[in-house]
Amino acid sequence: MTTKPRDPRTRAEWQEAVDLAEFFTHLDSAQKYGLVTGGPATIDSDRCLDLLIRGRNHGVRPTPGCVERLTMLYCEGAGKR
Repeated sequence: MTTKPRDPRTRAEWQEAVDLAEFFTHLDSAQKYGLVTGGPATIDSDRCLDLLIRGRNHGVRPTPGCVERLTMLYCEGAGKR
């Protein structure tokens, strides 16, 4: 049984969701072009795009530098496995 993801409710949740959607959109593209191997087996790029569009409708855009910041955190976490 698949559970539908809960939508963000607060401005802080929207910001976090939009930043993560931006990061995973970039990661998905990098995986498809063969620039990155490993990582999540599947990224729901449709969900990411939906969050980016609806976030914009709520006045929330990706934080400048969020992709770089989240890439560093992602790589640090991967190194600890």
